[in-house]
Amino acid sequence: MKRRHFLQGSLASLALAGLPLYWFNRWDYLTIHHSAGASGDLALLRRVHRQRQAGDPVNEVPYHFLVGNGEGIETGAVVPSERWSLRLWGAHVSARNPDRNFRSIGICLIGNFQNAAPSADQYDATIALCRDLMRRFDIAAERVTLHGETPGEATLCPGKLFPRSEFFKDIGRT
Repeated sequence: MKRRHFLQGSLASLALAGLPLYWFNRWDYLTIHHSAGASGDLALLRRVHRQRQAGDPVNEVPYHFLVGNGEGIETGAVVPSERWSLRLWGAHVSARNPDRNFRSIGICLIGNFQNAAPSADQYDATIALCRDLMRRFDIAAERVTLHGETPGEATLCPGKLFPRSEFFKDIGRT
């Protein structure tokens, strides 16, 4: 209940301050992740998030979008989270990066790319989602990062088998 009141109060304060236009168009970055688990869906990732980040006032996955691998979410299906529906900040990078959590759209591909690469359908859906968000919010390709390559982060995410070079080429980053 406390979380709901916090969110309602926060959104009401922003509306009164005249910030809705900024709030819904503040996105400057995309950050790509993998779930590091072979399967998953919104419910599973929500439970994991609650266990790992109990202090987050948002009872939702830390990402804005999930891209399925056929193990919990259909292969290549893009599922928006409540964070996206309400345009809330993410919780997908560390606390060392509050600005990146606030202004970056978190995209999580279901799977562990330390063990296997994403399927072609999952990869293609991710590219299409990135291109659409980049176009809609005028996000430059240089502002699209992999979680582990985001300044201030120390992780292998999205894994050694994520096709990094191909990904950046396909979104237009040289």
